Amino acid sequence: MSTGKRQAVVVGAGVGGLAAAARLAHQGYDVQLFEKTDGPGGRCNRLQVDGFTWDIGPTIVLMPEVFQETFAALGRRLEDYLTLLRCDPNYRIHYRDGSAITFTSELCAMGRELERVEPGSYARYLAFLAQGRIQYRTSLDHLVGRNYAGISDYFAPSVLKRIFQVRAHRRMYADVSRFFQDERLRAAMTFQTMYLGVSPFASPAVYGLLPFTELGVGVWFPKGGLYAIPLALEKVAREEGVRLHYGTPVKRILTEGARATGVELEGGEVVRADVVLCNADLPYAYEKLLDPGVTRLKRAQKLRYTSSGYMLYLGLRRRYDGLQHHNVVFGRDYKGSFDDIFERFRVPEDPSFYVNAPAHTDPSLAPPGKDALYVLVPVPHQHPGLDWKVEGPKVRAKVFQRLAELGYPELERDIEVERVFTPDDWATTFNLARGSAFGLAQNFFQIGPFRPANQDARVRNLFFVGASTQPGTGLPTVLISARLVVERILEWSGAADVVQVSRGAGRAAIEEAA
Repeated sequence: MSTGKRQAVVVGAGVGGLAAAARLAHQGYDVQLFEKTDGPGGRCNRLQVDGFTWDIGPTIVLMPEVFQETFAALGRRLEDYLTLLRCDPNYRIHYRDGSAITFTSELCAMGRELERVEPGSYARYLAFLAQGRIQYRTSLDHLVGRNYAGISDYFAPSVLKRIFQVRAHRRMYADVSRFFQDERLRAAMTFQTMYLGVSPFASPAVYGLLPFTELGVGVWFPKGGLYAIPLALEKVAREEGVRLHYGTPVKRILTEGARATGVELEGGEVVRADVVLCNADLPYAYEKLLDPGVTRLKRAQKLRYTSSGYMLYLGLRRRYDGLQHHNVVFGRDYKGSFDDIFERFRVPEDPSFYVNAPAHTDPSLAPPGKDALYVLVPVPHQHPGLDWKVEGPKVRAKVFQRLAELGYPELERDIEVERVFTPDDWATTFNLARGSAFGLAQNFFQIGPFRPANQDARVRNLFFVGASTQPGTGLPTVLISARLVVERILEWSGAADVVQVSRGAGRAAIEEAA
């Protein structure tokens, strides 16, 4: 039965799909969302076994103002849907020489840690934070947070000035090395690019905004885990009238000429729409959901992908109080490990990894007196010659050996529940090309207008939202992607005045949060 409203179909209930669906409904669209799994979240999902709860993908919230803007644009307060808990200390970093550094947003404590490692580094750290703040604000306000009309728009003098201002033309590791001499501090201030699945030796220096975001703005954790975010967005979407269809895979996106007409579901049903918005990972969508005779992904064979992750989800029979909520463990060869992952496509001999112990902040995530650990080992995406039935047990053994060396020799014996996720699982469970856990890489030639657009060049009523489209990967960036794509849709539909109101409300929310 027709409602008289424009009809929109959203494919996929990841964070981007849910946020965009809610925004579209808020702007008067009749929205239906189809998701192949039995619930929301996409890779921001959760695993629950015997009273233990783990986030499957992301484990921290950065840039809380972006979350506040999303809810404000929908006429709501973030605090009514999410409870964000601040994690401080931020994390503890362990090095192969036996040393360790605790990172905190408390300046005096951080200064003591830095001076202990590299005398004189605290003053340079403050200069590093000052540069990071410029990168953060400039990127959010003028670069990441806007749509580009094309490459010429990106290289307009006003934009170029900001690109140089945020040092997007420099490499992250080399730029950070201007501030710190000790290799341990250089590693500690650059590994954050792995939140995006890219090497600090290849990523633009603009991502110095990431350590600034952690240290200057803070590291946050939602009560209930990161899965509380898609649950909150799902609630808002339902309140806005979005019709959510779980366990309903989309077989293909239908096109007639240069127009998307809707979707065909796996069961054969056809759902017509004026607009199709795809939250499935963009490379997968072009390869599996769209007719290559109608449209295709430009430069598909030349695109670079992020790393993947070998994951251990461990339920332990006792609590390990020596661990922080966030723990980073470095292997011996920092640069060599990135070369292995991104250039040689092999697992590093001595891998670095991350251990998350969320029940230390939210005890509800593990049974009383027990612990739920999440272990992420950065590894290459799927590549010929990498057999995870062979590689997985080797990586697992190295993780437990290293944890034993750090003072937890009984941890493996304390396991009650264990689940494993490999690059093959990222590929099959979430339709991620090559099992790249973060989607397309964010090197200089895959950001801004060089990144696949959120509006198809040939099928003008076909749009994309998520990590592999503009502006990029990471939870805050995906939420920005949802705003940008809805602005594109409104512009395409001729609602330019609504777009201006939306942008103004977004800016006001961000300025108030800042």
